[in-house]
Amino acid sequence: MQALRETDPRRIGPYEVRGRLGAGGMGEVYLAEARGGLRLAVKVVRAEHAEDRTFRARFRQEVRAAQTVGGTGTYTARVVDADTEAERPWMATEFVDGPNLRDAVLDHGPLPEDAVLVLAAALGEALAAIHAKGMVHRDLKPSNILLAQDGPRVIDFGIVRALEATSLTRTGTIVGSVGYVSPEQIRNGAEVGPASDVFSLGAVLAYAASGREPFGEGQDSVILLRILTRDFDLSAVPKGVLPLVESCLRAEPQERPTPQALVAEAGHTGGSLRDSTRPGWLPFTPERAGDDERWLPDRDSGPERSRVEYLAPHTVVSEARPGADVPQSAPSGRGSSRRRLLTSAAGGLLAAGVAVGGVYLTRERDAGGDAGGSPSGTPAPGDGVSAAPASVVWQFETGPLFYAAGSGPCVALAPNDDVVYAAGEDGTLWAINSDGTLLWKVDFDGLTPTPPAVTADGVFCALTAELPGSERLVAVSHGGDRLWARDLPSRSFEMPAVTEEGLVLVGYGDLGAGGVRAYAVDGTLSWTRTLAGAPDVAPVVVDGTVYVGCYDDHLYALDATTGDVAWRTELDSDVAQPGVSVTQGMVVASTNNDANILYGITTDGKRVWQRPGQGGAIYSSAFTFGSLALARVGTTLVASSLKDGARMWTYGPCHSDPAPTAGAVLLRSGGELHAVAADGTLRWKVTVGDPGERRLSPVVRGTRVYVPSAKGLAAVNVTG
Repeated sequence: MQALRETDPRRIGPYEVRGRLGAGGMGEVYLAEARGGLRLAVKVVRAEHAEDRTFRARFRQEVRAAQTVGGTGTYTARVVDADTEAERPWMATEFVDGPNLRDAVLDHGPLPEDAVLVLAAALGEALAAIHAKGMVHRDLKPSNILLAQDGPRVIDFGIVRALEATSLTRTGTIVGSVGYVSPEQIRNGAEVGPASDVFSLGAVLAYAASGREPFGEGQDSVILLRILTRDFDLSAVPKGVLPLVESCLRAEPQERPTPQALVAEAGHTGGSLRDSTRPGWLPFTPERAGDDERWLPDRDSGPERSRVEYLAPHTVVSEARPGADVPQSAPSGRGSSRRRLLTSAAGGLLAAGVAVGGVYLTRERDAGGDAGGSPSGTPAPGDGVSAAPASVVWQFETGPLFYAAGSGPCVALAPNDDVVYAAGEDGTLWAINSDGTLLWKVDFDGLTPTPPAVTADGVFCALTAELPGSERLVAVSHGGDRLWARDLPSRSFEMPAVTEEGLVLVGYGDLGAGGVRAYAVDGTLSWTRTLAGAPDVAPVVVDGTVYVGCYDDHLYALDATTGDVAWRTELDSDVAQPGVSVTQGMVVASTNNDANILYGITTDGKRVWQRPGQGGAIYSSAFTFGSLALARVGTTLVASSLKDGARMWTYGPCHSDPAPTAGAVLLRSGGELHAVAADGTLRWKVTVGDPGERRLSPVVRGTRVYVPSAKGLAAVNVTG
């Protein structure tokens, strides 16, 4: 649950709003309370849907049907109240105080066999109740199943049917979740029957029992093709559950069991199921989401900001056409659901005989549910969010900026933020006013300056050259005058860093020995520290300690004032660019090459956790964002728990290292700047231009973001 914003309603109908629970393609979800103390999850429809008369009519029908489904006895979240004629229609369901199935598996691992069988029987009863009222869920997935102490609850039945009626979708468009749609959903779009839900249930049970996506990962089009060709992986599903799952995943709808048959197949009757869904039916105690102050991390600099402020469903639907490209799929994440559209008449889908108008899909591996209970699921970025609260205010053509291995920041700013300094590959240091006009530039005669470090006394760059012997650290005044230069012992490709006392640090050395030097602002050498291996990343200074990873496969912590070694910790390889990140008493570092491990290390040098890369992917950075450890793996941003390294969510495509801010993580995604919330959902995006081959990180200061492009630098103002 998250705190309310100033713009959030304090009452919805007769109910007092207590907090925010999440959001999805339909709208925002609030925790509300009736006069008698009954707590409800109230979904408020988005304005764009509310203006669609066809949607309103379908929503009205689906709410009426949903109100007749039931509640606890049918393992569905009971619809308590609704106002379908309000300016923004809303629907209130019973509040289920527990996590969704996806979060539970991510946090605790696969469910044991007996719990999966109880889950199967309960979901069979839920589907039977839904189908008895003439409804088909159409979007059954782990994040639409909440786990309470007295059994699971299915949520959001009827919602997808209403979405299919919006102007955002057209005839032949599929609405569902990648990895959980049935073959007939892919082929026939909205024209599906109850057996489609049974197929989705089979995929849900496979995930619950194994912790794996039954149809794997990859592009959406690839996963859809696997569904059509029954190319699934059930190798990790326990033998006691496997026949049940396989029967649900049969290709032909008429060959799948009915929901009522599923209950019996799972070994239960109505009475035995009620006995089984008592406290203790799960191997863990479901976390309660509504009683405490466990607010989600802020999305913005102010405490009133909402986790769903800028989320919205698709606003564009692409028509299928022969030969159309299928967009890259979005990797996994946690949080609110994300509807994404792709043309499904491409490649393998055409070969399989599928020609539909579009696929309006939730990336379930990345997407959480829309309604009550635990606020986070596993989100994907999706395409088509609301208009970004950001705009490009100027662009300055510098030519390509300095590109360090592993990306890294592109610019530095003056202490008062009125000047931005950028290092060009042509050997020029640029000083640009905050209004986008040139202040001055310095040419370093063919030597390439690294991105600079800045203090109140000047601008500092390490100069590199193709041939050794010309490396030096240079200082330039804020007026553009060269102050001094100091030769470095050997080649240094890393940008300098500055300490709280104003010392300028630079790593030096080759693959053998090297070290760190600290210079005073007047160029005087303050201290030097020789290390067993040369630094392979730029120094990072936090709270009086210098952290630097070296080629001897060690992470060093040095005293920033004296250079003394406080501790060193052995890693499995050298530290990946662009270094380490430190927060909340933890140091996060990653190694690349063959070792490929992300580490959590205490600030006194103790290794607490480590997470190897998956599928041969290589970590190329390490950052922190609130309670998360972030690392880039190829074009995917991976978020893990800072506490224990548990995987939380992934996001992609990500074409730069992330720039964490107080409320979001900013990153390049193609020609766009994306703002990603702490639950992995896309808050907004804005076009900033062709990035070219240089995947440099954006730099954030207050409400201004500086983003590199193929030709130079763009300044973006963020207003929300």
